[in-house]
Amino acid sequence: MNWEALGAMGEVLGSLLVLATLIYVAIQTRNINKQSQAEARYAFVDAVADINMVIAQNKETASVWRRGLEFAEDLDADERMQFLMLIGQYANLWSVMHQLYEDHLLPQTQWTIVKNDITSILGSNGGTYFWENGGGAAFDKNFVDFVRTELQSGIRPYDMHGMALPRIRDDA
Repeated sequence: MNWEALGAMGEVLGSLLVLATLIYVAIQTRNINKQSQAEARYAFVDAVADINMVIAQNKETASVWRRGLEFAEDLDADERMQFLMLIGQYANLWSVMHQLYEDHLLPQTQWTIVKNDITSILGSNGGTYFWENGGGAAFDKNFVDFVRTELQSGIRPYDMHGMALPRIRDDA
């Protein structure tokens, strides 16, 4: 075997090693992306749980939340502040989740949950009160435009206030 043949074999071997390295880097990048998506999902669940627990663990806070969703204007000044702070925390979270979704770090399945919460809660009387009285001004244009479009659609996947009201049972 001559030097030219050995050199050609070396080039082929070097090319194969470069290809193997590129494949390894691609696999690692994909794994890191999946890990980032998992972390985004966990952060969402954790943050929502924190806000929900504030409401769920205290009957007075739950009452303010329920009544605020119905008519924030009917709350006294302190209750209204409490309601606006709670809904503002949700809105901050939604804004971050919107950005993660836009960056392809939040899967469609998780985004559907967030989107349903946004349109249902901000579509309530109290949510609209929050959004139209300065709440929406705190967020970036992309999120504000998204929320405006969703609210204008009129679609409300659920009615949180309505779910909290007693249902009339038909036992007959």
